[in-house]
Amino acid sequence: MPNWTPNWQDVRWDHGASDAAISALGCAASEVDRMTGERARVARTLLGEWRGAHRESFDERLRRAGGDDTALAGDLRRAAQMLARLSQRAREEQARRVRERAEWERERERERRRAREDAAARKGQNNAGA
Repeated sequence: MPNWTPNWQDVRWDHGASDAAISALGCAASEVDRMTGERARVARTLLGEWRGAHRESFDERLRRAGGDDTALAGDLRRAAQMLARLSQRAREEQARRVRERAEWERERERERRRAREDAAARKGQNNAGA
């Protein structure tokens, strides 16, 4: 038996849920972008000749909302990218564990074969000496 033990537990990661979340985050970011553009287009159309302090206040709030929306869309995309990286790391770790288990099995088989060969050689020596 090899003097080391592989990790027999599979990586616990729901790739389907991860993929669904990545997709949902990407869709949400795209929807935020779309709504930001739509809001700006509607504002330009409706506000053409509006002047004064209230217009300046509205424009500032519109700019701030656009910046907030851009930040939110970026955060959603970064979360999707982070989740994709974590999912990839889970795949890589599972593959590593599978390789390690296979190596352990090969090593165990080599040791068993060696033990059988040694036993056969000892038996042959005992029979020759008798």
